[in-house]
Amino acid sequence: MEQIIYGNIYNESLEVVKRDSKFYIRYDAGAHQVIWREDEITKEEAESIIYNSSAVSSVLWNVQARLTQQGSKRPKSNWNPS
Repeated sequence: MEQIIYGNIYNESLEVVKRDSKFYIRYDAGAHQVIWREDEITKEEAESIIYNSSAVSSVLWNVQARLTQQGSKRPKSNWNPS
């Protein structure tokens, strides 16, 4: 079961969700076009966003760094809000 624990994708273009005891961040990763992503984050990253909304940028930076380390050169959409 999925639970939205922070944000609203339609109002803020960002959500943090908990699903099966894992945390995910949903966001628009595009610069000039919309690229919806959902990527796993740690519990600590999720908590930092919940308790300090200014932590969003650093968490997204960490997510992008992990994707780059995994070989992703350009973000591709992997999620679509319904």
